[in-house]
Amino acid sequence: MVWTLSNRLLFTAIFISGASALIYQLIWVRLLGLVFGVSSFAVATVVAVFLLGLGLGSYFFGKWSERTRDPLRIYLYVEIGIAATSLLAFLVIETLPVYRYLYEYAYNNLGFYGLSLARLLLSTLVLLPPVFLIGGTMPLLAKYFLRNREQLGSSFSKLYYLNTLGAATGVLLTGFVLVRWFGVTGALAIAIAGNLVVALIVALSKRGAQDLAPVTGEKAPYSYMLVFLFLTGFIALGYEMLWVRILSTYGLSTSQAFALILAGFLLGFSVGAWIVARSVDRRRDLESWFSAVSIVTAFSGAVVLLIFRQFEQLTVLLADATPAGQLTLGMGLAFTVSFIPAVFMGILFPLGVRIYAQDVDRIGAKAGATFFSNTLGCVLGSLLTGFVLIPFVGMWNTTLILVNLSLLIALAFLLRSSRPARMQWVSLVVVAAVANLLIFADSKSFHAELKGRDLRTAAEGFDVIYYAEGLSGTVTAVERDGYRGLFVDGQNVSGTDVVLLADSKMLAHIPLLLAEDPEVALTVGYGTGTTSGSMLLHGVEVHAVEIEQKIIDAAPLFGSVNYHSYADPDLELVLDDARNYIAATDQAFSAIVTDVTNLKYKRNPYLYTREYFEIMRDALTPEGVAAAWLPIGGLSFQDLRILIATFDDVFPHTTAWYFTQFPTHFIILVGTPEPTRVDLAELRRRMVGEIERDLRTLDVDNVYELASMLLLGEQDVDELAAGAPLHTDNRPILEYSDMALYNVEDVAPNLGRLLEYQQEDLLEYFSGAERELTELAEHFRLYNRYYRNYIELYQQQFGAPGS
Repeated sequence: MVWTLSNRLLFTAIFISGASALIYQLIWVRLLGLVFGVSSFAVATVVAVFLLGLGLGSYFFGKWSERTRDPLRIYLYVEIGIAATSLLAFLVIETLPVYRYLYEYAYNNLGFYGLSLARLLLSTLVLLPPVFLIGGTMPLLAKYFLRNREQLGSSFSKLYYLNTLGAATGVLLTGFVLVRWFGVTGALAIAIAGNLVVALIVALSKRGAQDLAPVTGEKAPYSYMLVFLFLTGFIALGYEMLWVRILSTYGLSTSQAFALILAGFLLGFSVGAWIVARSVDRRRDLESWFSAVSIVTAFSGAVVLLIFRQFEQLTVLLADATPAGQLTLGMGLAFTVSFIPAVFMGILFPLGVRIYAQDVDRIGAKAGATFFSNTLGCVLGSLLTGFVLIPFVGMWNTTLILVNLSLLIALAFLLRSSRPARMQWVSLVVVAAVANLLIFADSKSFHAELKGRDLRTAAEGFDVIYYAEGLSGTVTAVERDGYRGLFVDGQNVSGTDVVLLADSKMLAHIPLLLAEDPEVALTVGYGTGTTSGSMLLHGVEVHAVEIEQKIIDAAPLFGSVNYHSYADPDLELVLDDARNYIAATDQAFSAIVTDVTNLKYKRNPYLYTREYFEIMRDALTPEGVAAAWLPIGGLSFQDLRILIATFDDVFPHTTAWYFTQFPTHFIILVGTPEPTRVDLAELRRRMVGEIERDLRTLDVDNVYELASMLLLGEQDVDELAAGAPLHTDNRPILEYSDMALYNVEDVAPNLGRLLEYQQEDLLEYFSGAERELTELAEHFRLYNRYYRNYIELYQQQFGAPGS
């Protein structure tokens, strides 16, 4: 007797299993990103191991399913195994010290290739057992469910679209609900519970039946289809990597935007498989259908390219016509643009499986072979697109390569066909001509016209003086009337405007002037190199960690403000993820400063969690100073409180500093090992020579102007932070809050709220002669009045917050 299950319960189990699988993928990328960093190579290693494990599991269990009479029973054990090995993987990552020690040893003692191998081995150690088992679920289900040759195509397509629909649901739940409300560990626990629920469904609802294995003569599969399934996997993951990168240049680089794009892909695949299920078993022209869909896929890829070229203009038009915000509309448009081509790609896989399998004999092994082939294509597509095609031929030409690859698939099928297919030949020629004519377009860049979220003006009139598509981001430098700005994926990271220079330079001077005899300093993010250049004026060795090489390559364009820091022998440029570098390096620092322009950009929220600040603290010398750049515009005051509270939780002697000479969009939090006490005479002595000249470029002419930048004392900060929740690795609440204020400048209201907490006598933080303290007190009064006048003018123009 073998186990059977009602179709309704089976389909429920398939859906839940698919949801759990994608929850695991997103959570493991997060967890291992905290160990290995979020550089392109590190993330790609994790994703590649995940996909390759799925393929190997599909192949192995596909073969094994042919040796068992009861695939449903094995499926039950596999689901339990997924839950157990996933829990074990989490415990190894989070609680086994030797795991991190091995990585840190590799980081400090091995070169690039040795470190890459270590990441691969450590990722394989924890991920391969659960993903190997996840890969085995579909071949086992295929072996159990696919018993009727006449319904082979529709039955397989049904399994595929239900599983993929569950995967899309898992992505949306993880991106918008689970991590937000239950944390990373809670989301993982829910995925584990999902596998156990599936096992319970099978265990409690199974029925006994006679051996249901079909008795038919096996037909040789069309083995050439494995090549085409490999290519369709390559194209699908190539497009996914490409479109995520293109959309990031338009500010769609939040975790929610990525979840929507990925969900759009998966939902499109599910709808495509559903379309196949409705008619595949009645059609006899399957290869012709595969060819036609490949042509449509190519055409849709070309259309998406044109839409992306006008993406920002389209979102602006939609924002003008609807009450929704531009970010919301952009995310919705990104979802739609991802979904439609994915429908066609979703048709190809189950259709290709039907052509390949032909019959239900050895269907488990056949399903395993098709999944393995397709998954290998996915691995190569993601790696080759991310590390070769985009950096070396650009995103525009990468699209054309993927478009033409779909056309070549169609061409191969047309050449195989013995029947005339004039319409398909005509369609192939027309689509090929239209798509490839895009090569001669005027512009092949995706700098989105750099529509002035920070420049306050459209980029019309700006000259693009540098454009490069790197491994981790798209870098653009623009110029107009002597101003130069640097953009990464549409984010204005720095420039030569006086406000942006104050941002960069004060982040260097304040912590180093407060540090006691600093020797080695670290800045997180090289940007234009201005912070590094100002740090070097203090006579210290400077380490600047930057994740994108193309940013460093643009540094000579900003030599007038970075003092050619990129060529200074006392600067060590480190190409890596900042958190990974600080956590793994053996170097101790006198000062560490974190400068992250946009908190919601890609993985930036990881650089403001309590655990990250703890990593900073542990990498400092006993007298070391930590500093963090915090925006006071574009976020709610509650989010600002969360940021300050998180830093203050790790550095109890925290003070907040604000630039005095003109309103700026940031504050600097400074954490010191002991209570802050500044000797004005010593501060004056250190503010000489090149440091003095650099400060004067910002109109900071004396020691009082710098000292009066102290905005909040330690007790003020403690009072402000009291009761605020903390932003942690497990509960990254800032990734999800106040999306309506994303990329919105609104400095004055938050500055006014900060001033409400200014209760201490800030003179107590300074020592000096009575004359010096009297002069400093006058500067405090002067700048406090300036702040309040600025806030009052804002309120007169725009109204008080909430009015």
